Amino acid sequence: MINEVVLDWFCLINSKGVGPKTFWAVMRSYKTAKESLKHISDPFPKDKARKILKSLNCDVILASEPIFPRLLRRSSSCPPMLFCQGDKTILAKRKIAIIGARNASISGKSIAKNLAYNLSNDFAIVSGLARGIDTAAHQGSIENTQTKSTITVLPFGFENIYPQENVQLYKKIAKDGLVISETQHRNLNEQGAFYARNRIITLLSEAVVVIEAASKSGTMATAKMALDLGCEVLVIPGSPLDPRYYGSNFLIKNGAMLVQNHFDVLEAIGYQTEHNQISETQVSSQVEPTGNHNKSEEILSMLSETPISLDTLALNANIRMNELLCLISELEISGKVIKHSTNEVTIFRG
Repeated sequence: MINEVVLDWFCLINSKGVGPKTFWAVMRSYKTAKESLKHISDPFPKDKARKILKSLNCDVILASEPIFPRLLRRSSSCPPMLFCQGDKTILAKRKIAIIGARNASISGKSIAKNLAYNLSNDFAIVSGLARGIDTAAHQGSIENTQTKSTITVLPFGFENIYPQENVQLYKKIAKDGLVISETQHRNLNEQGAFYARNRIITLLSEAVVVIEAASKSGTMATAKMALDLGCEVLVIPGSPLDPRYYGSNFLIKNGAMLVQNHFDVLEAIGYQTEHNQISETQVSSQVEPTGNHNKSEEILSMLSETPISLDTLALNANIRMNELLCLISELEISGKVIKHSTNEVTIFRG
């Protein structure tokens, strides 16, 4: 049995020429979606809406329901309904977004995973299922088996999971976390889909942590959106030589708060807890063994101008420390890397 109120809301928001702002404008005028539909020139057919809702493999939450995220309601363009799969109770938790580069460095992904793991003790971690930083953030929060508090926001709905390489991650989040979308379906070439997704990520969260944002990137656009909406923007700093940090460092230079670990994030938002005693080095990203191909080339592919510790490098390369030290020495002699006194390594681009 289809809930008639849900049916009316669905028809109204899917009517021609009706977006979130128009939806709320007519609702203010006519009080209910049922009455509002009488004043729409081209309303969405109820029979078609009923069939769609009946076929959905997800739940629908209206903005009028208590479980609907409070922070999301602060926008005049708040989506009237959310489609979701997974544990809806996660919506009741405080939320922090972690966003960043798709072509993220090994160290950037390690930072994202570490932050997400530790912050998920007290917050739901929100991101967008993209490759790179988003993926690492989701993985980190899922791996915290005490909470599994991760929320992913889809750009194209449940019928077009993007990117396809993250379909298995999406299924895992739907099982152990929460997947949400403001639409049940969008075409992959539909304009504005990523903007809409990033808007929801921002509006859901009380703080947005930026990791590796190039000067002209979707991450920078989302960070600026967050600032415009009054959301706290926290930034992981990086090497001025790495293009992936140009935008990040620009944000810090212009007043965004610099953070280096999850304790800094908690302090920045004024959160006190006795549960955040996990070591920063407790969680690192893991990769599968890579076989017998040239280890030196593999090591070089993991390096950038951003320093990475030998411990992290050894873990991600699945190599013993003594073997790694030999390889680093050879690469240093050949002028391809720089080994710093802090036991960190960077690539040399002379």
